[in-house]
Amino acid sequence: MELDNKQVYIGIFVIALVICLLSPFLASGDPDGLEASAEHINPDALEAEQVISPIMPDYTLEGMEENPLVGVACLIVGALLTVALAYGVFYIIKK
Repeated sequence: MELDNKQVYIGIFVIALVICLLSPFLASGDPDGLEASAEHINPDALEAEQVISPIMPDYTLEGMEENPLVGVACLIVGALLTVALAYGVFYIIKK
């Protein structure tokens, strides 16, 4: 049985949606990633004034940091924006 592109895209979208729905509840509150590495190198690095204010800092909205459903919504919006950007880039390259 051969899958067409539409089925593959739907499958990828479903997997991305499941990840967006589960990640705020499964993610560590103290991740060992880029921010942790920056704190190890320079403890004051994260306290510096930001050049650009992020739209959705830490996948939340200002004043709604404790609501995990806001995190889910921000993740879905971020995933959709990423897909749209990738589609646009591939569309331009294909032309």
